[in-house]
Amino acid sequence: MITIINRSEYDIDENAILDFTKFIYKRMGIDEGKELNILFDNNEKLRQLNFTYRKKNQPTDVLSFHGYDGNILGDIAISIETVISESSKMSKNVDEHILFLVAHGCLHLLGFEHNTMGEYNKMLTLQENLLKEWKYEVSKK
Repeated sequence: MITIINRSEYDIDENAILDFTKFIYKRMGIDEGKELNILFDNNEKLRQLNFTYRKKNQPTDVLSFHGYDGNILGDIAISIETVISESSKMSKNVDEHILFLVAHGCLHLLGFEHNTMGEYNKMLTLQENLLKEWKYEVSKK
């Protein structure tokens, strides 16, 4: 079960997020019964979480928290304020950047890391490919 919690003022496209996340589940072989919560909040909330769990006293775009039992994939927290800022700097569509970060969070929950440039590039490429494949699937419907 995938749950979306939007505490931001941004009108997120919940249907696209759910559809894309289900696509990630299928593509990455995740049991569809695994629970995933996706929180959309502001920079202050992400700063608090980042400080509590990573000892970094600054906001970030996305955080992932592994599930505590076999039925829970985990939780993803995304700062809409940071998403909007990053999207503007990169001339990206906000809704597409949200999906890109959902993929990033899911990959972390599956054990992907980016401690080296090689790992970082591999992870970004996989995120981009997931988004491209999903867009292609949607275009066929």
